[in-house]
Amino acid sequence: MTTARRMAGSIAVAAALMAGSTFLATAPAAAKGTAAATPAQVRTANWDGNIYLFYSASSNSSWSKYSGWVNDFAGHTFAAGGEGHGLRVKNNVNRAWNNDQSFVARIYYNENQNASGAAPYDDFWPGEARALNSGVQNNNASMSWYFPGS
Repeated sequence: MTTARRMAGSIAVAAALMAGSTFLATAPAAAKGTAAATPAQVRTANWDGNIYLFYSASSNSSWSKYSGWVNDFAGHTFAAGGEGHGLRVKNNVNRAWNNDQSFVARIYYNENQNASGAAPYDDFWPGEARALNSGVQNNNASMSWYFPGS
């Protein structure tokens, strides 16, 4: 079922609007399976099968999450409140966090998952949270998922 969900396409989740910026500070630490202190509580994340794309490196960065393939980020905007809220996702992603425990997320420079020739891309392994590589940071157009070893 997970593979079918991946192939169905991207889902921009309305819950991102309600999650607030507190999650942003804990996301990368929680992805590594460690608890991170937040105001008034300690949180650990559960795998939710999404990749979180962030507008900036700021802890107040807006983000959007995706569980399926995206052929073109044109028309997608950062959903969560914070720096970059409402701006388009295409060519504006600074960092990402893969919160899927099984699949690798690949961010492409070109639309339609095109990595032909010298077109750059960046892979995010399960649990990985970091800035995009220089080839696709703020130059992202599409994304896909794949199972390692396939």
